Parts: sequence; C-alpha cells; structure tokens
Amino acid sequence: MTKKRVLAGITTGLLLAGGLTACGSSTESSSKGALSVKAGVVGPKTNPASQYWTELERGIELAQDEAEERHGVTFDLVKRDDKGEPETGARLIQELLNQEQVDVLFGPSLSGVALQVAPVIQRAKRPWMTGAPAADGVLDYSTQPNWGFRTNYNNSQNIEAVANIAFGDDKTVGMIYGTDGFGQAGYDAVDAYAKANGLNLVRAEGVDPGSTSMTAQVNTLKKAGIDTVIVWFTTGADHATMMRSMAQVSYDPEIVATATILDPAFTELSKPAEWDTTVFAAPIDFESPEVTELAKRYEERYGEKPLILTVVWALYASTLSYAAAVEEAGDSSDYAAVRDALEGLDSIEILGQKFDKPFSAKDHELFTPEDWIAYEFDESGTVVKAD
Repeated sequence: MTKKRVLAGITTGLLLAGGLTACGSSTESSSKGALSVKAGVVGPKTNPASQYWTELERGIELAQDEAEERHGVTFDLVKRDDKGEPETGARLIQELLNQEQVDVLFGPSLSGVALQVAPVIQRAKRPWMTGAPAADGVLDYSTQPNWGFRTNYNNSQNIEAVANIAFGDDKTVGMIYGTDGFGQAGYDAVDAYAKANGLNLVRAEGVDPGSTSMTAQVNTLKKAGIDTVIVWFTTGADHATMMRSMAQVSYDPEIVATATILDPAFTELSKPAEWDTTVFAAPIDFESPEVTELAKRYEERYGEKPLILTVVWALYASTLSYAAAVEEAGDSSDYAAVRDALEGLDSIEILGQKFDKPFSAKDHELFTPEDWIAYEFDESGTVVKAD
C-alpha cells in the first residue's frame, strides 16, 4: 500500500514571548503607572471547537504580566461565549461595544463568527485584535481606516504553503472541507488559488463538523480518481474520522494535504502509523527556547499541554502588540490614536524573529508566506522539525 504524505498548513497564528518596540515608546513604561484596558474576549466556550475559546483566553492571560512589565498596560477581561454561532456573536459584540464599552475586542475565534461581526466592529470604530480566524474576508480593506489587526496568517497565505505539494505535476486534486465558516473560507481560498493559477480542482466535498463517518465523501473522491486530497477542517478529530473513513473504503490517495494544525485529538484518535509522513508548514520555530519555555509555563499554570499552540501564540502576540500601541497612544480610550499607533509600530520581536514595520495603513496582516518551516510528528506524537 502506498504511504500517505500529509502536508499541514497552520490555521491560526502564533505565540509571542519576545518584546515589542513602538516608534518613540519608552522601555521604562512600567514606571509611568499602569494604563488600564477594558478588553472584550469572545469565543466558542460551549461548542465542539471549544479548544479555540480555551486557547484564546489562555493566550491573553499568559501575556498579561509581560504587557504590564514592558508597556505598563493592564487588562480587565470581559468574557462572552458566542457558542460558535454568528448571530450570537453579533449580539454579544454589540453588547460589549455599547453596554460594556470595551476598549478593544479579542476574537471571535472562528471565521464564520468573525466574518459576521467584522462590519459591526468597523462601524463602531474600535480596535480589534482578531486572533485566530484565518478567513481572508475578516479584514476588508475597502473600509478605511480599517480597525482589525491579525497576528496569525490568512487562508490565502496558508494555501500557498501547501500549493507546491498539492498541485504538483500530474496530480488529480480534490478537496474535503468542513461546512462551518472556517472550512467554507478554506474552500473559497483553494478554489480561488486554483483558478488564478490555471489549476484544476476536480472535486470538492463538504462535511458537517463532528460527522462520525465520511465514507460517502471519500468514496466520491475515490471514484473521481483523486490522488491528492486537500483537507480543511477546524479540528484534528474530524481529520482522524476522515482517515478512518478512507481506510474503510480502501481509498489510499498519494497525498493528503491538510490546512489544519492537528490538535491533540488527532493523535488521540488515530494510530502512530498515520503520523509517519505528516508534515506541517509554519513560519515559526516551535523548537526555539522561547516557545519551549512558554509551552512549559502553560502546562505549569493549567495542568495540561497546550491544545493548539498556534492560537496561544496568536493571542499572546495580539495582546503585546495592542499593549505596545496603548503605551504609544498614552490612552486606551483614544481609539483612533491606538489604531494609528498599531499601524506605526516600528518593530515587533517575536521569539527572536523581528518584524520591521509589522503593520501599515493598507496591511494589517503580521505575516507573509515566507520562511516557513516543515514539521512532523515523532513516535510519541510530539511535533518536531521534519528531516
């Protein structure tokens, strides 16, 4: 039987344990007295993808000491559970903005909810650190000035990380994706990439998140002669279900390229043999001392290993980026000044990786699709650099 090669691009952003510098900001900010921020935190606490809420919350919590030490900024978190529902998210965002009068919003964690609330936040003209959502449309630059800032990478960048593998010579490419906002946005990004580059996405099958079987979908791809499958799911559990379904129908594509960072559910629900050729692409160094230390600090504080380290990274980065901008503006309630300060940050250093001029008026994305690193699972299920 031909071995599967799995390429996984990361869906969500990264984690920051390094320092930030803002143009003209003082490194002695803590001596000025703390600047207080009232922050709205929105995510799917009660939802099958609740791990995105957990990491949203914990990423901010882990960053708070550094935010106060470096930038003299403290956070009062006002938390809301959007249940992963776009309508609920829109209502709660209105509540946070109008009743709670928060200074900044972190989340929602899922793309479907973020896409729904983006116009609401833009009209409110309040700083928005989007956090985890990867859908390209979350940041709509047709609205200026734009109030959203993303510290992960988007779907278009993500598909570039897998494109050379998925759309190689003589490959017949199909796709399986979740029917939630994240999966639909992923399909849109892959479809757009294929059309823009003269490539053929032969067949695409949507699957409801949490499905216990995907035999119908994988059978459809098998019958269509698909030898390369791009997968876009929110959770590793869905990926594990897909792999079992492929085995049940004796479908053995040459390549399975998944855009999901395979959370612990994948290794818990799958067999080590399925990890052998699994490769993740990411523009960060998970094995750096700083990331290793953060993961250790996470485990000491919460009694478990990070569920999705990339989401922790994204919110840690968002928290410190925003804190640097508040320090520069000098007043968290001067929303336009904070937004301008974010756009004018001179540099951000993340785990030894320096981002010069990370944002601008027309670019609120921290990352570009450059300098990605390949990772795989070792025999214990630990992510390590690929050979």
